[in-house]
Amino acid sequence: MADVDEEAEEYALGRERLVSSALAALYWSGAAADWHATARDALGWLAEAWGAGDEHLPLTLVHDLGLLLREGHAFRLASGRDLGAWPAAEQAARLAYEERVLGRWLLDPSVDAAHVALSGVPPARRDAFLVHAIRLALTEPTLGARLRLTGNAAHVRSLGEAVITETPTRFEDWAALDDAWLTLAADAHAAAVDALPAGPLFGPEDLWELNHFGELHSESQRLALRQLHGVAARIGPLHASVAGRLRRSAREIPVEAEEADRFPAGGFDALSHQGRFENLVRSEVAYVGEGGEGVDAFDIRYVVGELLYYTRDESPLLDAHRHVTVVVDDLAGLRQKHPELPVQALVLVAGLYLALHADLARAFSAQAASTTLRWRLTQPADVGIAAEEEVLLRTSLGTELRHHRVRLGTLDADAPWPAAPLLVMSPRLAPPRLPPGTVWLQVDGAAIALTLAGRGRRDRARSGARFSAVTDLRRALNATLGALLGAGLDAGPGER
Repeated sequence: MADVDEEAEEYALGRERLVSSALAALYWSGAAADWHATARDALGWLAEAWGAGDEHLPLTLVHDLGLLLREGHAFRLASGRDLGAWPAAEQAARLAYEERVLGRWLLDPSVDAAHVALSGVPPARRDAFLVHAIRLALTEPTLGARLRLTGNAAHVRSLGEAVITETPTRFEDWAALDDAWLTLAADAHAAAVDALPAGPLFGPEDLWELNHFGELHSESQRLALRQLHGVAARIGPLHASVAGRLRRSAREIPVEAEEADRFPAGGFDALSHQGRFENLVRSEVAYVGEGGEGVDAFDIRYVVGELLYYTRDESPLLDAHRHVTVVVDDLAGLRQKHPELPVQALVLVAGLYLALHADLARAFSAQAASTTLRWRLTQPADVGIAAEEEVLLRTSLGTELRHHRVRLGTLDADAPWPAAPLLVMSPRLAPPRLPPGTVWLQVDGAAIALTLAGRGRRDRARSGARFSAVTDLRRALNATLGALLGAGLDAGPGER
């Protein structure tokens, strides 16, 4: 998270300075737009963002990012239209802004995903969506800018028409602006651009939030789900090699042999652009040598992923359904925040569950894996906590719930433990008697300890493994999956 730069210069814009400042900011826009028309939208977005407490957001970036999110690939850079009209002294800075910022955003898949999410929002809510997306993308980075111009949302609303009236349609029509304001706006714009981080503009938790914009009805719910998906994003997806080992180890799932023999196994069943080289469709060899010397058509089809491969029809033994039950124990005890952790232990546990469910779907397909999450009620306070957590997860897992791939519920303290494979996550030590095959994850401050209830030497060897809840969540989850499904996974450096 970006921190406020205490040494940065902050310039407060009073009412009398707002019009000049806003005009100078729009002057540095990199969008090929009718600014007289787009200024109204941008000032509306700016007023909402400033009114929500982000009074440091710069109008230039708010204007350009808002238009880019709204127009998508129809967005045009100003250099394509106005390059010849730009003063020679400004061309280098303007072109650098287009290359470093706007051009990168145009190619950013996360920006494209946000634009697609906007298309599903009712027209009456699209401006609110754009304000929210702009705040997600720009609020934290621009707090670290070395120069920030801050203002009052009320002044924007009252003086917006004066700004719009003086904003031209074309670059050539800009009236002479005060050099001092142009210089200040250029410096503030450059400082904001320098503060923008590299990498995707929107993270996975941002995109989830935008895709579910209409379902988030309160700020507390939004922040809670943001933390939850932030944990799942930090854990990351299951590595392909680990998923492969999970699938191979699961071939011994008990299925009646005579039932499996009724179906063909091991033949070819379809064509795909992905596969092993030995399964290459034989006719693809005809492209070898086509196109002249050096790189031929076969090479090009291989690089762009257009070669065809046969896919194998595997045994129905691999189609057996896998179901894992997860129990969260001692909810009140988990509602603590360790100084080394960015979130409460209860949020960490929920993030681990989301990642585990996604891992099972990745390893065995969404149709062949399901989970049940149950909150164990050990004291009266747990009832309210479980209800709050269920509301959050029902929002997050709506599609999975509708397709019956996830079930949510509670478990009384005196009820027997569910059948294995069972995962229990708790701040307490594992009790002495648990059903064989139960994995107990003790979330103890900033550490996670794994205990596997079993009778075999291999099971006892797995118990006692400890992981950092700060840096080793992926490895902890890999070990948990291996213990639950009998795969004996131990993530290496490339599988974290």
